[in-house]
Amino acid sequence: MPKISVVVPTYNAQTYIVETLQSLLRQDADFEIVVLDDASTDATLELVRGLNDPRIRVFPLEHNQGRPANANRAFGLCRGEYIARIDHDDIAEPDRLKKQSAFLDAHPDITMVGTQIRHFGEDDMTSSFPLDDATIKARFLLGNAYIANPSTMFRRDFVQQHGIRYDPNLDIVDDLGFWFDCMLHGARFANLPEALTLYRVHGGMTSLNLNSGKLYEAKIRLYARILPAFYPRLTGHDVANINKLYAYPLEIEMSLVDVLALHRSVGVALSEIELRWGADPAPLEGNLLGLLNHRMNLWDEKHPRSEEDKHRCNVALWDGLQSRGIPWKSYQD
Repeated sequence: MPKISVVVPTYNAQTYIVETLQSLLRQDADFEIVVLDDASTDATLELVRGLNDPRIRVFPLEHNQGRPANANRAFGLCRGEYIARIDHDDIAEPDRLKKQSAFLDAHPDITMVGTQIRHFGEDDMTSSFPLDDATIKARFLLGNAYIANPSTMFRRDFVQQHGIRYDPNLDIVDDLGFWFDCMLHGARFANLPEALTLYRVHGGMTSLNLNSGKLYEAKIRLYARILPAFYPRLTGHDVANINKLYAYPLEIEMSLVDVLALHRSVGVALSEIELRWGADPAPLEGNLLGLLNHRMNLWDEKHPRSEEDKHRCNVALWDGLQSRGIPWKSYQD
C-alpha cells in the first residue's frame, strides 16, 4: 500500500489539471493520486486518463454532488497512511510530499501539517501562516490565515477513527468545519515554514466567486459551534450577536441598542476562555476585540457615536466582563 494518498477533487478542470497532476507525479515519495471527479462536463477525465500513470486512480461521478460530498468519498477510497490535499488548479513543489510525511513521521503527536503557500497567476504573495498548534487554533476564530486546505497532509486513521467528514451544509467554509471537528477530537496542527504549495489565483477560482449570502449563512452555522467551544459562557443570544461580526460584506444595519448588546456579548465571551482545546488564549482575546473594533469603525463611518455612546459601549462590555474581575481601564477606548 502507498504511504500517501493525494486527493485531487476535480470539476471542469481541463485548463489546469494536467499541470497539477504532473507536479505530483514528480514527487520523490511513495504515493497514489486519487482523482475524485464531480461529473465534469469538459475534457477533465480524458486528460487525466491520458497521462496513463498507474499511480493515478480515477473515480468519476455521474451526477454533480458538490465539493464537500465529493471530497468525502476520499475517506473510503484512500489507501495511504497519510492523506494529502491539493486543488485541481494548484502546484506542488517537488519535495512537498516528502517533507510533510517526514514531519508527521517525526512528530506522532501532530495530526495535520500544512505548508506556506505562494500565490501565482493574478497575484504574487507568500503566506505567513502560524507554525504552532496553539496559534493555528486561535486563528479559527478569524476564519483565515490558519491553514491552507490544499496544502495539508493528515493522518487517515485519525479521521476514520472519529468519523470526521466535510459538512455539505457548510459549503464554502466546509474546510474550517472539518478542522474544527478534528480539534474537538484532540487533533494537533502544524504548518511548515516553507512555501511548498503554489496557489493559482485566477478569475474562475471559487474564492473569487463567492455568494456573499450563502457565505454568511454558512459562517453563522459554523460559528454557532465554534464560539461556545472557545467561550463557554456564551448563551445562544450572545452567539447570535457576535455572529454579526462575520457578516460579508459587513453592512448589517444595527441600532445603538444592537451595538450595546454586541459589546455586552463580547464581554461575556471574554469573561471565560476554554483552554482544553489547546488554543492560545491571548489571540482569542485580541482577535475577538479586533473583530469588534473593525465592525465598529465601519459602523462609525455611517453612524458616528458620540463620546457618551462610546462610554455606554464600554460599560456594556464591562458588564459582560465583570464576572472575570478584569480592570475597567484595560478595555477602555
